[in-house]
Amino acid sequence: MASRRIWDITPPLGKRTPVFPGDTPFQVYWNTRISDGDPSNVSTLTFSPHIGAHADAPLHLDRDAADAAALRLETFIGRCVVIDLSDETSLDAIGPESVDLTMLPSRVLFKTRRQRPWQWTDQFRALKPQLVRDLAAEGVGLIGVDTPSIDPAASTLLVSHRIALSNRMALLENLDLAEVPAGEYELIALPLPIEGVEATPVRAILRALTASGK
Repeated sequence: MASRRIWDITPPLGKRTPVFPGDTPFQVYWNTRISDGDPSNVSTLTFSPHIGAHADAPLHLDRDAADAAALRLETFIGRCVVIDLSDETSLDAIGPESVDLTMLPSRVLFKTRRQRPWQWTDQFRALKPQLVRDLAAEGVGLIGVDTPSIDPAASTLLVSHRIALSNRMALLENLDLAEVPAGEYELIALPLPIEGVEATPVRAILRALTASGK
């Protein structure tokens, strides 16, 4: 039986993984180690839930809103489209004029980079608030980006985030779309049911819609 091609769009987590300034970086602490005479290797991990590929929960911007454990799995599985803007040299925020808003599936991923950066940079393309409004009006329920945020790095108001979350849109950030051509795919990006937190890591993949998919 022919299988459908899979693209892993989850960047690896490790000490080299960039984090937003002020966020907790990835660290491994060893509780026990075989090399020290212990019977097994057991580690403790610390990191921000916004590290690497992750989903934001409504709690991110509203202290009374739902946490990561309440995110609906159905939102993160299904048909999506990858919009490739990586040939554009501009770092201006992406507006409605850059996107054909007709006939979009309910999940839209924006590819803005040809390769994944290995260190933090605030030079990335955000999404204009009007684009997020228009996507919500067209029935889009999930937005994914290959950048640390849908808002500019220096933003404190996080307007695009607020519009998305107020419209019950799911947000995936820090995806690795460098090797993914534009087109339609099946998205699988399952959030961990971590209670009481505002974001959660995901293991995100794209799968070709047919066995002969590109």
